[in-house]
Amino acid sequence: MTRTMLAAAAIAMTLAPRAFAADLAVPHIYTKAPPMAVDPGYNWSGFYAGLNVGYGWGRSAATADFTDSRSGVLLSSSAGRFDLNGVTGGGQIGYNWQRDRFVFGVEGDIQASDINASADFGGFANARTDIDWFSTVRGRLGIAQGPWLLYGTGGVAFADISNRVDIGPVTLSNSDTQVGYAVGGGLEWAFAKNWSAKAEYLYLGFGDDTFSGGGNTVHVNNDIQTVRAGLNYKF
Repeated sequence: MTRTMLAAAAIAMTLAPRAFAADLAVPHIYTKAPPMAVDPGYNWSGFYAGLNVGYGWGRSAATADFTDSRSGVLLSSSAGRFDLNGVTGGGQIGYNWQRDRFVFGVEGDIQASDINASADFGGFANARTDIDWFSTVRGRLGIAQGPWLLYGTGGVAFADISNRVDIGPVTLSNSDTQVGYAVGGGLEWAFAKNWSAKAEYLYLGFGDDTFSGGGNTVHVNNDIQTVRAGLNYKF
């Protein structure tokens, strides 16, 4: 019995170093987990084009100065106020550059317009204004947050503006393409890979229109404001 126990102990002592060495010979390999995929978000860079529809309004003031045709002396002055309003619709085209979250762009648009108004000057004169179309060329600067773009915009504006004032038998009118400025801002949402929708506000400043005849001089303010919703496709 004692010999058997001694033999078993000897065998165990002989095998233990080999098993320990076998454990040391196979190192544990730790691998890093693959990095999580990061969504780069929507990229606003590129050409785009689209359509829009909106509404325009303004608070115009027309002032008529009546002067003596011979001496030029001011005889009287009368003022009338009237609200411009109407539907607008058209298209736009532009290009955006994106760097980090900042988006720089340029956009041009042209709109057909039904903005008009008329006013009465105490029963002896009346005035009418019609804006048949307007167009803008603007820069845009915005901040992107994923599929959302908040931006400000400003540039030059053009409009076909017709003003007419009837003073008794005398008709004074002026119709031409006027140049002014456009400022505003908007919010755009990229709801698909190439499609985005936007809401935009613009203030169009064209200043006063002055015309005269028959001893009468008329001043009409032509500034308007617009809001519109648009749909863009990015190429």
